[in-house]
Amino acid sequence: MRTKNVKPYTYGSLYKQDHPDDGILPIIAGNLVKFNIAGPYQNTRPNVATNRITVFKSGVYHITANVSVILEEEQFAEFTINLSSNKSEPHPLVGSIFDVNGISIITGTTVQSFLNAGDEVGIYIAKAFAPGDKPLKYNRAALTLFLLDEFPSSLVV
Repeated sequence: MRTKNVKPYTYGSLYKQDHPDDGILPIIAGNLVKFNIAGPYQNTRPNVATNRITVFKSGVYHITANVSVILEEEQFAEFTINLSSNKSEPHPLVGSIFDVNGISIITGTTVQSFLNAGDEVGIYIAKAFAPGDKPLKYNRAALTLFLLDEFPSSLVV
């Protein structure tokens, strides 16, 4: 039988499900979206304590982020897929800004980005605006990543 040269897959996921004990959470600018379930993973580490996924291989990743928000008229929220590394301050990935304005909806984005081994990604709440006293809220979220093309660590600068 002929064997193929198959690379082990690299993927990871975090989810926030609507559970009775921690169902609806406030959207507060400057915080990460909170997760309560680590999904399937290989060669990554999804961490519900830090609300981030750490990658163990350098390469180009396909990253998706979704948040189910509960807004009222004139409320606004903006999210980014945030990168943390030991080489720089946390910052949004290019093309990763997504927002919602005055409606309850699932919002999200998909990006492709180069990540170094040891980098961490999470969904960052960049902005939140709520006139009056009604808070912005979310009840579900998902963050997934999948390695598209690996780069040997000797080539990474």
